[in-house]
Amino acid sequence: MKIAILGAGSIGSLIAAKLASSKLAQVLVHARGEHAAKLALDGITITGHQELKISPDAYEISIADVMVNDIFDGAADYVLICSKANQVEKLFEIAKRMCHIDTKVLVLSNGLGHVEKCKGTFGPHRTIAATTTHGAWRPSPGVVNWAGIGAINLGELPFGANLTEIQDFVDLLEQSGLNPNLQPDGMAMIWSKILLNIAINPIAAITGLSNGALLENEMFETCVEVMLEGAKISRLEGITTLDDATLIDNLRVVLQATSNNQCSMLQDVRQGRDTEIQFLNRQIVDRAEKYGVSTPLNQLLSQLVESITSY
Repeated sequence: MKIAILGAGSIGSLIAAKLASSKLAQVLVHARGEHAAKLALDGITITGHQELKISPDAYEISIADVMVNDIFDGAADYVLICSKANQVEKLFEIAKRMCHIDTKVLVLSNGLGHVEKCKGTFGPHRTIAATTTHGAWRPSPGVVNWAGIGAINLGELPFGANLTEIQDFVDLLEQSGLNPNLQPDGMAMIWSKILLNIAINPIAAITGLSNGALLENEMFETCVEVMLEGAKISRLEGITTLDDATLIDNLRVVLQATSNNQCSMLQDVRQGRDTEIQFLNRQIVDRAEKYGVSTPLNQLLSQLVESITSY
């Protein structure tokens, strides 16, 4: 089996390391910058939940802005796109080169709209909905801290590939210790994660607070109101969404479980990088406008985060 991992930052490098260590698949890693250079020269170092050192000989490497490795052209059985949201469409162009008639494509990047664009680019029959709850961050190039063990969630899409078609991939994830979790409703699965992200990420990014601090009464109430604005839009979109009480309970559980975490959007703001706000809260605002619905909190958070990163 040949697996291409495009946009290998923290999560992509973690997945690549675990798949390569299983020795059950050929793995291609496409990364960028100093991190890619370290992966090419020194391999992947995993710390945290598991200590793991993967030799660069255990996988193929492709470095963005230098040269795309053509070794998987027309030969990848699965393509995983793990980049920041704003790089997804660019990586679709590389993914096209690697696909054969039965290749399946999964976008693990945060945000709304990726699945629709993936289906439009590769066809519904090649598209699998995917999210992950593994926690990972990079303390330095070439090193990934596996901060929290989670799962890789895989879901079916309307007119899309059936999960029975990817049992070989599910087995590979299981044997690699990546905990596959199969869901019958891929869009509900994606929106479930989105609703948590829109409630946590921008508020943490603006306030500079860790996730646990958002459990304070007024902060938590604001997170809930932002999330429920998004839930209203998900239902208008025809998504099977959990009831409000369950959504609130889930939000509290996630904040408690990740209480020491600094979310990715906060890290992006502190390091002067582009955030994923346009694929999260801004998507809620844009979709709400189609239905003539107001989402003032998501609108405000979108503007505030966009103004921070515009300087």
